[in-house]
Amino acid sequence: MNRLSFSSSQQGNTTLLMVLVTMALASGILRLTSDSLRYGAQQVNDEKNYLRAFYQAQSALAWGRTHSWSTTQGWQCPSSPSTSFTVCFWRASQTDGWLRGASEKSEWLLWQRVIFSDVSPLRPQRHPRGWIDDCPLSADQCGGKLPGDKLG
Repeated sequence: MNRLSFSSSQQGNTTLLMVLVTMALASGILRLTSDSLRYGAQQVNDEKNYLRAFYQAQSALAWGRTHSWSTTQGWQCPSSPSTSFTVCFWRASQTDGWLRGASEKSEWLLWQRVIFSDVSPLRPQRHPRGWIDDCPLSADQCGGKLPGDKLG
């Protein structure tokens, strides 16, 4: 009888050991899953912020194309109807210039070349190949804070 109780005791310890190993594995898997979800949530948040900033800059360019700009050459940065973007315009000549749209926190700066027609000399129209990623003007013209600009 002593032998039977010893055998039962061994089987109980083995069962307990298997339960502990299973719990340790499950805990590790849960931790990995939690880390993966946290990383995924951060990626989604980053993508959301990226898209928000990009579309704010796009909105600035769209608003800039509806604004009536002065014929004065140089930078013009009027106050925009939204606090989520700023738009500035560089009039290079009577017929063309550059719009710069910036997101609220200036994560994005988008540039677009625009042209003016005789029909609407104050309202710009998109140049057919006017998209550009960097400031197309000289370093002196692009650098620094612009009048009415939130950049700095």
